[in-house]
Amino acid sequence: MSGKRVAQGELAQTRKKGSGAVWIALGLTAALLLGGMAAMCFYAAGYDKVFPGVTLGDRSLSGLTQDELRQTLTADALLSGEVVITADGEELGRRTQKELGAYIKEDSLAGTAWSVGREEGGMGWVKNGWTMLTGLLGGRTSADLVVYYNDGTLRQTAEEMAALFDQEQIDGSYELTEDGIYAVKPADGRTLDQPALIRAITDLDGGAGTADAPFESVPGRELDLEAIALELNAEPSPARYDIPTGKVVDGQIGVSLDPQAARFALDAAAPGERIRLPADVTYPSMTAQELEAVLFRDVLGSTSTHVGGTSIRRGNVKLAGEACNGVVLNDGDIFDYNAVVGKRTTDRGFGAAPAYVNGETVDTIGGGICQVSSTVYYATLLANLEIVERYAHRYAPNYITWGMDATVSWGGPEFRFRNNTGYPIRLDVTYDKKNNIKVEIVGTKTDDTYVKMTYKNLGDTPYETERIETEDLPWGTEQRKQSPYTGHQVVSYRNVYKGDGTLISSTQEAKSNYKSRNEIILVGTGGKPVSGGTTIPEFGGESGGEGEPTLPPDDWTDGPILPPEPELPDDGSPGLAIFG
Repeated sequence: MSGKRVAQGELAQTRKKGSGAVWIALGLTAALLLGGMAAMCFYAAGYDKVFPGVTLGDRSLSGLTQDELRQTLTADALLSGEVVITADGEELGRRTQKELGAYIKEDSLAGTAWSVGREEGGMGWVKNGWTMLTGLLGGRTSADLVVYYNDGTLRQTAEEMAALFDQEQIDGSYELTEDGIYAVKPADGRTLDQPALIRAITDLDGGAGTADAPFESVPGRELDLEAIALELNAEPSPARYDIPTGKVVDGQIGVSLDPQAARFALDAAAPGERIRLPADVTYPSMTAQELEAVLFRDVLGSTSTHVGGTSIRRGNVKLAGEACNGVVLNDGDIFDYNAVVGKRTTDRGFGAAPAYVNGETVDTIGGGICQVSSTVYYATLLANLEIVERYAHRYAPNYITWGMDATVSWGGPEFRFRNNTGYPIRLDVTYDKKNNIKVEIVGTKTDDTYVKMTYKNLGDTPYETERIETEDLPWGTEQRKQSPYTGHQVVSYRNVYKGDGTLISSTQEAKSNYKSRNEIILVGTGGKPVSGGTTIPEFGGESGGEGEPTLPPDDWTDGPILPPEPELPDDGSPGLAIFG
């Protein structure tokens, strides 16, 4: 390699010469920089536009005159974006910033942008030059966009969005109508959080975008179909007479609801939808208004009997009749004579009157009240009511037709009948000044049929006369201790006729086996003469006949007597005694 050879001393001298050049270069550079900076500062001081690099967001403001800057920084220009308001994935509306109540302070904003690079003072003169230099070299100075909102406009917007979004929760419900059972499927409610929506809007800083509003969900109450079925399921019943209040009330709708089938139908419905549940609904055959129009309008059956005996017995009959008077039975109800009249006691006003106990006539508290039960029984037969329980007297009473009596005693026997007319019935019992007790059963007739009762005496059981000697009576005298009764085997028939007299049916109603009771004659033996002197007379006396007994009817028996099965006559055959 060729080249100039340099001595060692020359190398050192060369290095010294190079070091001075560096310092000269540095000095020249500094002078240039200071001169350039000074020039830049002088340039910045005379610059009458927005400095380079000044922006408002993404918008460049560089080079704008003051007038151009004011025209650029207006609300119309800066607040023209659109805000989409949503909640739960649902778009509720779109609003511009100005529609949301946004506004800016235009003069303040323009002044802020214009003030960039225009600081005062010596240091400000230098800083302004530096700002100009960095702007020319690509640096940026961003002015803050401050957006203000009208609170009233924001609240109104939030309320409008809530009105579009909010839904009141719908609890599951049901109702029983004339068309069936309807149920409403529950639906969840929701409530927009209005304050949170306002915050979401203002967080956009006046820019366009999406403001998603939070909300609160309120679940609807579910239906308990099993409990509903248990509550509603019932047999239908017509309108009825409410005995405690004395008013007619509507009947009960019959319902049969299957909870599983109802659940299936409800699950298929939309939330909040009202649907008709699959159910069997039977409505009452009669409304309260319909029943009110025909209530107690007809006399179904009526019977009157004459009350004999002592004043105490008549008083007992009056008390028992008063207890029965006004008793109302709805369709299907059972009249229980002992329950209605109650226990016969002196505290309740009943007195001791003749009655039969174990076949003997004795004074008993409440004696005579069987005449009331018998009169009611005969009236129920003529009213064509259903007899539940009835027993004949031990001996045939003389105040009512054979087979039409009903004996009772506290603790049994009982007399009971059922109202099977389809309408309420009422017992009207009166006692007149001639000692007649009358029983009317009033209700509602739906046809012109009527009832006549007949009976057949299948045979008599004659009584015998017993003569018993007693020293308690003087010699040659007689006294009747017990009246005789002839026994009878009686079968009664219920005969139903059309209004024109045509016989519809004739059925056996009851069997009544009335016992016979012997006549007892006491023969006096007191002071009997010595034999051989006076002729001893023969006692004969009348044996009595088969006439009806004259003693008052009994109220206390030793149990009902039923006859053997008789050979029944043909319906309507000659020889039947008819009583209506």
